Amino acid sequence: MATHVTVDEHVRVRLPAPAWLAQLADVLIEHGTGADRARETAATHPGALVVAVHHRDRCWLSCGAGGTVIELRGPACDDTWAALASLAHAWLVAGLPAEEFAHPSSSRSRRRADSASSDPERPAVV
Repeated sequence: MATHVTVDEHVRVRLPAPAWLAQLADVLIEHGTGADRARETAATHPGALVVAVHHRDRCWLSCGAGGTVIELRGPACDDTWAALASLAHAWLVAGLPAEEFAHPSSSRSRRRADSASSDPERPAVV
């Protein structure tokens, strides 16, 4: 079985932010509500692969150039939504479909050893 390792590095910016910084963002985080707001923010920041608009226990992620919006529910914590937006970015960069981010197919699961780092200084978690 061939393995493919994807390393994701991105710039995450919480709005409001200076325009120049928001334009550099790969991931944008913003307080607000609804899929329409996520689409609007994504449209005004075309360089952002993921836009997360959140309010309390709900978050709307606009993912990719196709503008797929996924609604998530979870704890009312800004850090949770920011982390999930970054995870969505890694998901998309790995070539996985945005539509499956909230409900990944079990056929995509793999063993930890398949994705473990080859770096001896970074041990695998078992």
